[in-house]
Amino acid sequence: MTEQTEGTRALRVAHDFYAALQAKDVDAFAGLWEPDAVYRVPVTPDGVPGEFTGRDTIAAAVGQFFTLFGDTRITWDAEPMADSRKVLATWTMEIDLLAGGTYRNRGASIFRTAGDRIAEYTEYVDTAAFLGLFAANSATAQRFFALLHDRDIDAWGELWHDRGTVSLPQPVAGLRPRIEGRDDIVAAYRRLFAACETFDAELTGVHPAVNSDAVCVQYTLHAKLATGAVYTNNHTAVLRFRDGLVSDYRDAFSPRPFGEVIDALRQRTS
Repeated sequence: MTEQTEGTRALRVAHDFYAALQAKDVDAFAGLWEPDAVYRVPVTPDGVPGEFTGRDTIAAAVGQFFTLFGDTRITWDAEPMADSRKVLATWTMEIDLLAGGTYRNRGASIFRTAGDRIAEYTEYVDTAAFLGLFAANSATAQRFFALLHDRDIDAWGELWHDRGTVSLPQPVAGLRPRIEGRDDIVAAYRRLFAACETFDAELTGVHPAVNSDAVCVQYTLHAKLATGAVYTNNHTAVLRFRDGLVSDYRDAFSPRPFGEVIDALRQRTS
């Protein structure tokens, strides 16, 4: 194989790489890598440099990112390097996130190919923008409580995965221990809000878990009930996400003060 032909093949691999990312085609993306390929990144979600080794590991990691993404727009320019097996690419990326908002980044990448596959890939990106992508779940968690404060149940319901669940770690008299499905969850909160004149959650901590989609939220809830009583309690909730939407919500709190809320619910339904 001539050096010119090898360089042409390397350029084609780089173009196919970005085309597969833009199409969110995991199978096509996986097929571009050597079995023992290495993908190096300047920063991981943990905030340190890292690398993925092996085609299956690389494909699985990128597939996880795809679960956050809606429409994906990438522009790129690829140029051959002195070593015909290497390509330098510069790119810009704009992605609509399923949980709302847009992720933007730009960078440069170096490919080292082996025939029609990638043997080594090193990426340089705006690390602050990249880490901001993984703050998306924390932002959604904060919006979750902001919409409850605004009593905007319609918009709040849009944050939920259609197979979402709400559960209580400890039993509370008068409450279902588990609610399944977005429609039932929204209906249950509509009933709850009918018993509350105000609903104010004061967030005291928002803690995304490392290497997880979970976000732990600590908050103090103040609610003026339709009965005239005032409910105040400290809560610790864990939200988990699927496709950028809330898929599981577990709320722990002292059950005794919640009795006032149960009384208000009973009066509204009697």
